[in-house]
Amino acid sequence: MKIRIHRVCTLTLISLLSLFAFTARAAAQTPPCGIEIVRAEGPKIDERFDAAPPEQVKAALLRALPAVAAKVHKDEGLHIEANSDNGLREAATRKNRDAGVRGVSGGVAFGPLIIDIREATQDQVKGSMLHIEYQKPFAGRAFNKGNNAQPLAEETVCLVKLLSTNDPASNPRGLEVKDAGPAHAVALPDATPLRVLLRAPLYSRELDKDSTGQTIQFEVAEDVVVDDAVLIRRGALATGHFTDVEKTKGFGRHAGIEFIFDAVTTVDGQSIPVSGASEKARGGRTNATFESLAVPALAWAVHGADVVIRAGTAYDLEVSGQHTVQGGR
Repeated sequence: MKIRIHRVCTLTLISLLSLFAFTARAAAQTPPCGIEIVRAEGPKIDERFDAAPPEQVKAALLRALPAVAAKVHKDEGLHIEANSDNGLREAATRKNRDAGVRGVSGGVAFGPLIIDIREATQDQVKGSMLHIEYQKPFAGRAFNKGNNAQPLAEETVCLVKLLSTNDPASNPRGLEVKDAGPAHAVALPDATPLRVLLRAPLYSRELDKDSTGQTIQFEVAEDVVVDDAVLIRRGALATGHFTDVEKTKGFGRHAGIEFIFDAVTTVDGQSIPVSGASEKARGGRTNATFESLAVPALAWAVHGADVVIRAGTAYDLEVSGQHTVQGGR
């Protein structure tokens, strides 16, 4: 009878934890280019042309590396070498398994990446040639499945298209609009929708409790037009701030990142408030909790997974209140 009561209590606890995890992960967000899961696949070498200058491609690639669980090891201009990061790999594996990816590796590969970017012209279009080589280590090949060259290239090209060439920190008003015409007062209604993109990836292992309150930078994904006037430009600065950061803990408790959105910059330089669902991202669902409960005596030693939010993740927001903006047609 005691064993049966223990099992019922355990299952009840798991059910509650599962409900909490699902609630905590709910957020109004869209992954970069709609790709929820990054899976190691394709050939060991990927070479492709992109109609963007090398420095723009490099900036996108550096933001894309965490998506394939890698960090820069050597940066020599347009030659970059990256290695797998254990925390990123564990986070990616947990996320993929939660999404139903099977296999011992969870669709995540590890090993060095050698990247070269050079100026190139294709069909009379100037741009860049991106060359990525994935080097699979000999050790652990039995459970290190897939290759990272193709997914890294795809994530890089995705970010080149998504993120603007503007630096919102130095130019918060966003990209210049051609033929905007003379500025005139236009009403920006309350609840006007806009979409923002996360500029750089967030990784719980690189944050701590002191991060609470720190600003997070986003950029506006596309022009916000009212009565044929551009009132908020693509690439304009949008901001939020961390409300809570939790590190991984024993008993399978995952790391967490929570933040809310604050403001966006209009074409005339105003910082106006915005509203949207607060983000509550966790390193996993209940898998690690199941593992810790399987051997109660060792539960304290079973740590959860870190959480990574990829660059280019999109959030749908609304303008808070009505505002008058000096916009041009």
